[in-house]
Parts: sequence; C-alpha cells; structure tokens
Amino acid sequence: MNQKFRIKSPTIALFAEEGRQVAHIVPAGSIIAADSTSGDDLIEVSWEGQPVLTFAQDLRDRGDSVEEIPSR
Repeated sequence: MNQKFRIKSPTIALFAEEGRQVAHIVPAGSIIAADSTSGDDLIEVSWEGQPVLTFAQDLRDRGDSVEEIPSR
C-alpha cells in the first residue's frame, strides 16, 4: 500500500466476516493505507493490518494524506 491517510471523521468500511461483507465504522484518527484513491468505486485498503473495502470518494473526502515515517 503506497498512500496513507488519517481519517478525519468516522467512515464506513466493509469487513469480510464469515464469508460475507459486513459494514463497520472506522473511527476518526485511524490510519488507512491504499494503493489508489481514483474513481468512486469501492477500493481495497488496509486498516490495522487487515484488508477492508471503502469508497475511494470517502477516503478522499474524509482523509488527510500522511507521510511515511521512516523505520529506524
């Protein structure tokens, strides 16, 4: 995942649970990583190490880009 975003307001994401997609809220302040935010469709992102789906438009509207912190 190339781009990281800090979520400014709670955002809905779809989580895979028991073979189906279940909507949950990703809280404000969370960091989400994405390969791309183009388009308006659902995109796969990473939150707390797990893949989830969210709308690209939500990520653009409710997220601020954050820079990668180099590892020591």
